Amino acid sequence: MTEERARILVVDDEVDMTEAVKGVLEAHGYDVLTANSGEQGLEIAYTERPHLVLLDVMMPGMDGYQVCRELQFGYTKDIPVVFLTAKTELTHMMEANRSGASAFVTKPFRTEHLLQTVRDVLRDASVYYDEITGLPTLANVQVEIQRVLSQHSQVGIIYVSLEGVHALEELEGFEIVDQVFQAVGERLSGARGELLRGEEIVAVSSLGNAFLVFLSPSREQGFVSDGDLVAVKERVETQLLRGLEDELERRFEARIDVFVGWGRLSQSPKVRFRRALLRAIDDATNDIHRERAETRHRLHAELQTILAREQVTCVYQPVVRVSDFGVLGYELLARGPQQSELHRPDALFEVARAQGRVPELDRLCRTMAARASSTLPDQYLRFINTDPISLFLQARSDLFVHELVAATPAHLRAKTIIEVTEKSVIEDFQRVREVVARLREQGFRIAIDDAGAGYSGLQTVVETEPDFMKLDISLVRAIDTSQVKQRLVSTLRDFCEGAGIELVAEGVETPEQLDTVVELGVPYAQGFLFAHPGSPYPLQEYIEPCTGVA
Repeated sequence: MTEERARILVVDDEVDMTEAVKGVLEAHGYDVLTANSGEQGLEIAYTERPHLVLLDVMMPGMDGYQVCRELQFGYTKDIPVVFLTAKTELTHMMEANRSGASAFVTKPFRTEHLLQTVRDVLRDASVYYDEITGLPTLANVQVEIQRVLSQHSQVGIIYVSLEGVHALEELEGFEIVDQVFQAVGERLSGARGELLRGEEIVAVSSLGNAFLVFLSPSREQGFVSDGDLVAVKERVETQLLRGLEDELERRFEARIDVFVGWGRLSQSPKVRFRRALLRAIDDATNDIHRERAETRHRLHAELQTILAREQVTCVYQPVVRVSDFGVLGYELLARGPQQSELHRPDALFEVARAQGRVPELDRLCRTMAARASSTLPDQYLRFINTDPISLFLQARSDLFVHELVAATPAHLRAKTIIEVTEKSVIEDFQRVREVVARLREQGFRIAIDDAGAGYSGLQTVVETEPDFMKLDISLVRAIDTSQVKQRLVSTLRDFCEGAGIELVAEGVETPEQLDTVVELGVPYAQGFLFAHPGSPYPLQEYIEPCTGVA
């Protein structure tokens, strides 16, 4: 990011102050946007995506602390905030830090101090520190690595990569993925002095998607042997990260695989340092690629067995009326074999996607869900997920409808809701209308899943005219603290009420989220607060919210 192209939003209710700051910044090559209220500032931040926000603290309506907290969600989460404030007491600075501010400039400000703060924050945000983990980036530690190399002939590299985060982000949202990276960063940082020597350098890759540990040789050896690197790799895997994988799976109901590779950086007067560093990182990633290739081969063979033997089962998660906690129905969710690495649906579908076998797996899951739904009493609705490609692609949709009709007893079709995810791109809406009409002719109903997190937006709703809309979990998470999310859900509630669509909040995990959902008038909820996916038996007509849910 260059200073000439940096776009800065100035939010201050005092027009003279806004214009003064704007004049200073524009004179030094910045593009400047202005707002004179917190609400207006939020709107501009969401639509214009500035590189930095300069934010007054004391404003009528939404004050600076509130605005800063709102900016921590959604597409503005990566924008650094600098407070403009006359309040310099320690309590005010602590509140600024809790709100997520990167720095502050006191009023009346000195021009050079303001400009230097802006330069520092823009630089740090883009280059030197990863804002999710707080760890230094690779760019930040290169000088230190060169210093270590000047004292030793070699430096070892341990490279830690995560697999499964893309699927988790699509399923749960970026906030959960941020928590995953925070957890890994904390584990690696905390390992110094125990599994790693205290002076080892821990950093984040330039793209923020992997971790690096730089190992200096022992004073006795002066070099890093293959045995040393393999031993550290195995310690990091077995004693540090494997337990973290299990913890993440328990917390997020998704599989995150951690891969560790190693390489070696050697000092040479003939090779530029940066090229040698990139080559060493390539060696470490190639070590991971070999391990991943072996894993993929094993999992592909396992998927073949699962498909051939129909080793897919269903678990159930209740959808509950928030007015009295009565059970409206159950969503049927696919699972692979219990002890398999492909037990989780995200892992199962990820392997199927890599092999081009998603339609085959989707058919099997759908068939098993239809069979499993017949064991429920007739009073309950059955929510069944489907892959939009299977549903709306010309060559597959006829088979889809035929198989669904064949697998579902006639008296249960009106109780069966086909969920269409909004997270996938739908291009042929004429085909969508045709297939939905055929499903309705057979008595089935339609739900839009993951509403508010997808590609198609309101057009999917218009074309399908769904009976149910399920709010994406990313909208429900932290809804009790986010006014922006509350407003969006209120808008969707009003729309659904007017259109005769039943609204369901997915991913309700805390009493505070449930209270907010109830206050916003959302009639139904689903999530861990009521039950984790599992067997519905013995059946309960009412399911009270759990207490002490993590």
